Amino acid sequence: MPHSIFRKGGRIEQIAKNRLYILVLILLAVPFYLNDFSSIYVKSWRWWLFIDYTSVKLFPFLVVFWLVSSKRMQASEFGLTTQAAPLFLAVFLALALVGTVMDQNGYKLVAKLPGYPQLGGMPAITSPIWDWIDLTFGLALVGIFEELVFRGYMNTFIGRYTKNPFAIVLISSVAFGLAHWSLGLHAVIVTSAVGAVFMVAYLRTRSLPAIMLAHFMVNFIDYAGVIPKSIFKFV
Repeated sequence: MPHSIFRKGGRIEQIAKNRLYILVLILLAVPFYLNDFSSIYVKSWRWWLFIDYTSVKLFPFLVVFWLVSSKRMQASEFGLTTQAAPLFLAVFLALALVGTVMDQNGYKLVAKLPGYPQLGGMPAITSPIWDWIDLTFGLALVGIFEELVFRGYMNTFIGRYTKNPFAIVLISSVAFGLAHWSLGLHAVIVTSAVGAVFMVAYLRTRSLPAIMLAHFMVNFIDYAGVIPKSIFKFV
């Protein structure tokens, strides 16, 4: 009888834990897919920023903070671990370069593939101050939370069902690409490819901060206009 009770208690605990991980996946990932509707229907940049910063920046921060502070999950399950400075620098530089080259050349490589056009986009920010804030602080938050959700936590979640690295990279990269669905199928393909490279790097290092910084740099080069994008274009 005691053994039966122990096994039953263990199963109940496991079921509860599985439900928690599924709930966390929904809470963290779904806002990224819904957020793209604002790119289609919201024309005011002020409202767009409010929705974006609330749904895919503040909200995931609060979810992760609650989980870690309440000890329901560990920071390492989101990829929040440290690494030696030389490795950090090497990973950052390598991924920033590779990611930028893929981003700047990928669209031409897939241009002839069938797909659907871009459905919407971010409204132009007419305030120079807010524009620069979004290009720096905003893009930094994009790098942090997209990596936290689609690399760190996605690896943790998928890893509960399979340890096959190919499956983890494939599923997570497609999930990441689909988070950009409003930008068109070609954007989904290119971002999926970049996401796959970033996930391979994460599986090798098990640390996200350098990858987050590389993600920011890829976006900053693409949007800020400070560094000439032509440097990275080969096709």
